[in-house]
Amino acid sequence: MWAWATSACSFEGAQRMTPLSSSALETVRANALYLLREALESIRAQDAYEQSGRPYVEVAWFYRRVGLCELLSEARTDRFFVYLCKSAQARLHLLQRAAGGRPAQRQHTCASKNFSFMDALAAGQLELASRLARLTTDRHEPSLEYEEDFLLHHFLHRLTLGAPAAEASELRPLLARWEAVLQGDVTCHLALCQALLTRDAKRFHRALADAIAQRAVTFKERKSDGGPQDVVLTEPHVYVTGLALLRLAELRGMETFREYPTLPRLARVPLALAPPPEDSWLSPGLGVPP
Repeated sequence: MWAWATSACSFEGAQRMTPLSSSALETVRANALYLLREALESIRAQDAYEQSGRPYVEVAWFYRRVGLCELLSEARTDRFFVYLCKSAQARLHLLQRAAGGRPAQRQHTCASKNFSFMDALAAGQLELASRLARLTTDRHEPSLEYEEDFLLHHFLHRLTLGAPAAEASELRPLLARWEAVLQGDVTCHLALCQALLTRDAKRFHRALADAIAQRAVTFKERKSDGGPQDVVLTEPHVYVTGLALLRLAELRGMETFREYPTLPRLARVPLALAPPPEDSWLSPGLGVPP
């Protein structure tokens, strides 16, 4: 049996269909749910592993993976949405826990590890994304993350939270620092953020196309190197960070195409759908459509 992942082969909306083994995706989904439940058990037990904060990261990551499986194997946008919300809810709990003085290793709370912020934006949950942005540190952790990775996330956090008047005073200096870190180079992510700030739709499209192409090369190399099959069968086919960037572009009044390669229409969740209960992340089945 085969499932089909839909992606655009041109920005005008023509499509190609990438065959994915539904049995393989079901195995990936089952593995993710098993590991997710193990992490939840650690959280419930409040054991030493829970004190590190790592189980919350695992819960969030595996919720995203289950959501990707639902989208790729069954075209279930509704379930994809719910699992992205659960990812963000788990991350929110970790950050609230750390803000309240509970122990958590910095490698799990630093800004560039906040992938669930992207999940919240992709799910159209702006309030949830804003809460994650507010609770995420605004300090670069040199021993734990590259500064350009920190600046990408920090810029998007501030863009999501910021008032228009703060753009010149706060966001432009972040981009200037990013340029300095890259020593004159302009990466796809920097170009995307520059385009978001200036609302330059044409530049945004060019930079997004470059980011999609570079990402495809990266995953192709991972596949040839024998990378984990659970990653190879899911992450390359849907660019969740790209969905978050598209959300921000739309919120800033920029025109976007209906779909792009690895950013299919099925993955573009409508804005402001009702999320599952805030504690739904504690139970994999809670709030998931039948």
